[in-house]
Amino acid sequence: MTAMLRKDFDEFLLAPVGVDSDGMPVTLLTVLARLGVDPWEEAADLAHLSREPAMQRLTSRLEAMPNAPTSAADTVNLATRLIALLHRSPRKAALPEAPEPRKVANLLKGINPAKFLLIGLIVLLVAQWALSSGPAQPRMDTTITPSSGQ
Repeated sequence: MTAMLRKDFDEFLLAPVGVDSDGMPVTLLTVLARLGVDPWEEAADLAHLSREPAMQRLTSRLEAMPNAPTSAADTVNLATRLIALLHRSPRKAALPEAPEPRKVANLLKGINPAKFLLIGLIVLLVAQWALSSGPAQPRMDTTITPSSGQ
């Protein structure tokens, strides 16, 4: 399946590589898709290869594309430019790092339990105030007045 459509390959896969027979710009993503290759899997595979094998593999893919560059030097220059765009290591910022349990425990050790109790008490008081301070209910007249019809 697709390598989860990783965003760190966008610049590499969306780089222009040529022009279609209709004059439309063609990206590397388009070339790989037309060759029947999953673009994200190919990008992930190329990212794991060292520079030379990645260059050779990408060059062979570019040579197989319709309307390929006319000379081998143009193809190598294109492959060199594309490999330079390829992000070689996974971004740490792409996946949020889960805090280590030990760090969380150390953080909680520094907080006095009385502070938690105080915060909880404040929350309860505010909730009680918010619920009781609604619109005033009209008072019922509870006085008994003698009826004049007896």
